[in-house]
Amino acid sequence: MARKTKEGAEETRAGILKAALSLFSSRGVSGTTLTEIAQKAGVTRGAIYWHFDNKDHLLHALWEQTVTPYEMIAQLGERLDEPDPLGRLHQLHLAILQDLAENDKTRQFFQIWLDRGKLGSVDRNESYLELEERRQRSLKKIEGIMRNAASKGQLPPNFDAHVGALALYTFVDGLVTALLLNPKSSAVKTDISRLLDAFFFMLRAGNNPYLSNRPEQGGVEE
Repeated sequence: MARKTKEGAEETRAGILKAALSLFSSRGVSGTTLTEIAQKAGVTRGAIYWHFDNKDHLLHALWEQTVTPYEMIAQLGERLDEPDPLGRLHQLHLAILQDLAENDKTRQFFQIWLDRGKLGSVDRNESYLELEERRQRSLKKIEGIMRNAASKGQLPPNFDAHVGALALYTFVDGLVTALLLNPKSSAVKTDISRLLDAFFFMLRAGNNPYLSNRPEQGGVEE
């Protein structure tokens, strides 16, 4: 009986998350009520409060559900005994982009966060500062993996991991936007892998003064 009760609770939680994802992506977080989520999930508001404190709690549960597989890849890239940290970083972003191109649920989730990140549309319960803190955590994680890659000789010894992390984050952010704006475009999906390959090829290239933390005296000639 306990096993059935636990399975039932997990099914209810999954149903609530599925309903929340659908409504958040179509109406926005601020435009969706817990009552509407309960109705779509076929449960009571009490059932929602049994699993989640509020909409923010629901949103963070969706975040964990979506990004956990990627976090595992990132953790491998951060390990000092990982022989191919740059390959892990490449694998991480390719997995995100491919999942985004092929999985409607992942696309819905990223659309929610893209909408919440727009100036003027951030919900009161999650300030712009909190969104920026999440971005900074991602940048630090990328930067750590790049430093690990440089220590393994996969990047030039004078590689500026901070600038490299900013460049990769911005580049991938643009690819994510392109996929969200053109989810049915086969050309966009085909180009994603090649563009990411080209970016990592550029990272590996030596003698790049723009990605060096020890530029030549006098700066870079135009």
